[in-house]
Amino acid sequence: MPLSLLSTEELGLRVEKRTLLKNLSISLNQGTFVAVTGPSGSGKTTLLRTLAGALTPAEGKVISNLDSTKSLAMIFQDLQLADGATAINNVLGGSLGRHSFLSTLFRFPAEERKEAYRLLAKFKLSGKTKQWTSTLSRGERQRVAACRTLLTRPHLLFADEPVSSLDPSLAVEVLSHLKSSILSRNGCLVCSLHNDEQVAQFADIALILDPTEPNGWKLESLKQNN
Repeated sequence: MPLSLLSTEELGLRVEKRTLLKNLSISLNQGTFVAVTGPSGSGKTTLLRTLAGALTPAEGKVISNLDSTKSLAMIFQDLQLADGATAINNVLGGSLGRHSFLSTLFRFPAEERKEAYRLLAKFKLSGKTKQWTSTLSRGERQRVAACRTLLTRPHLLFADEPVSSLDPSLAVEVLSHLKSSILSRNGCLVCSLHNDEQVAQFADIALILDPTEPNGWKLESLKQNN
């Protein structure tokens, strides 16, 4: 039976006076791609940020089963990149949790640099490694953020619309890389998506949010399609 990396019990979300979600009880298991879908304003971003620990739920609880050998990471919708740094240095920032400040003060370790360059090449950014992040397109910045997050080597990854600015073929490549990277370490990928074709192609489970009814969320198994 797959191990649960994180679960919720009767989770409720509220923004100001508006209730977005009620009574959500789910388990995020190893080896699973979970797509969070629903119209704009249904609470996808708020849910992902709450699951990742960036926000506090209005009710219920989030239970983490991650131990010291397993980590959690998130690709935020606003990307949270350092505009005054190059693409390669933004990606290398994903390895900071493994090294002391002094060891990276002048140069990151060779193995981290090699992995960062490999990720950028995999995401078709080889020609952008030394470019200032502020000069990159939105789609390029999304891919830099994905590379940086993968360099943290997470077992549980939350991705908030990580391919929204990419053309369909490139979006498929990026989702494929994210899924294979996380599931190769028997982790779980939770990704908010608007494209039904992407959901059908990649997800094992779809969590569908209803913007008009906080209790109207539903879970749909898509394993037969994957």
